[in-house]
Amino acid sequence: MKLKTSILQLKKLQVEQFKLEENINGINKFILDADFVPVESAEGDNNEKYRGFHFTLKVNDRAKNPALKSKIEIAVLFDVDKNLPEEKQVNFILYNGLAILYGIIRGMIFQACSILPPNMKLLPSVNLADFINSKLQELTEDKNN
Repeated sequence: MKLKTSILQLKKLQVEQFKLEENINGINKFILDADFVPVESAEGDNNEKYRGFHFTLKVNDRAKNPALKSKIEIAVLFDVDKNLPEEKQVNFILYNGLAILYGIIRGMIFQACSILPPNMKLLPSVNLADFINSKLQELTEDKNN
């Protein structure tokens, strides 16, 4: 069966910070802290507008003796079908875009680790919908205050 391309396409990914520490004798745990800020940019020959976000992920930032510790900051921009209503475009970028990016980050960390066994370097799957909904509520409350 032939696959169709998605209405959401990654246009730009810029790794702004990537720190990684490994400790083969450390404790195998994952405490994940994340944040994102929406961004918009004019890119390309026709000054097309792409939207995305600046995403920060901290892995075991304050944990004692973890096997893996990391901090990653990445800016991403997406192109989404302009025929969709505005709200659907934003939702595609947030929900699908973060899912795409988190998958990329999991791969980056897995590949960058050199001494840890697979079960200690593969980040867990996460509930991105809960994370996004909480962040949107926080942004709305900040806007109202």
